[in-house]
Amino acid sequence: MDLLEGTPGGLDVAVRDFALLTLAGQLAMTFPNQLVFKGGFVLRHAHGVYRVSSDVDAKRHAPARHKFDSDEVAEAIRGASIRNVVRFQPKPPATDSARSLDFDHVDVIGAVFPDSSVQVEVSYREELVDAPELATIGVPFYEPFEILTMTKEEMAAEKLRALAQRLRSTDLADLAWLLSETQDHDDHIAEIAREKFELVRTGRENKLTRIERRLAEMADTYDIEVPLLFPEAPSYQEAMTVVTSRLRRLVP
Repeated sequence: MDLLEGTPGGLDVAVRDFALLTLAGQLAMTFPNQLVFKGGFVLRHAHGVYRVSSDVDAKRHAPARHKFDSDEVAEAIRGASIRNVVRFQPKPPATDSARSLDFDHVDVIGAVFPDSSVQVEVSYREELVDAPELATIGVPFYEPFEILTMTKEEMAAEKLRALAQRLRSTDLADLAWLLSETQDHDDHIAEIAREKFELVRTGRENKLTRIERRLAEMADTYDIEVPLLFPEAPSYQEAMTVVTSRLRRLVP
């Protein structure tokens, strides 16, 4: 409780952080070298960005594109429970297909802290482009341990694709941070993006148009929504400056 109450962002954020670290450790141990973690969880816990996340997001690796038995994953989630400290109870997965497995509601039941809920999602739909990287996470709740994570360049390429497929302000914030961290790697990000966009069945100009339209639609909401989840994120204007100056070089 001392650690939870001392974590920036308040008790609710701290409980989710504790839960996500616990689940990531259990999943990495249960399925060794088979999961590569990505998304906001990795930004926060592998790269030290104050980015609030409520899900463990991973891609199946080694072997790629192979479906998990959802019952085995559910058992691993329940197995992350720690005696009388915390229990994890996954509801049936919202998606269990050849493309992904999505436990969109995992109850986090604490003995001495407020109950919460998180999500666990595993994607099967494509292989990694970059080799995964080892990252050390766990602090402050655990001794440091290692997980496999997606490279910043590949996460940036996936965020570009996400902007062509959905309207979510944190995608812009995440992409702006990732591009700021990979300033000299545009050729490599563009190379990865070419493979990522194979799943987006539209022409290049239409992709650019859709991304630019969605970026413009965020103007009224970004500076309201993003600071709640990503207090250190650039403002809308700052993020747009970073992203739009490189967008045409990156989108295939």
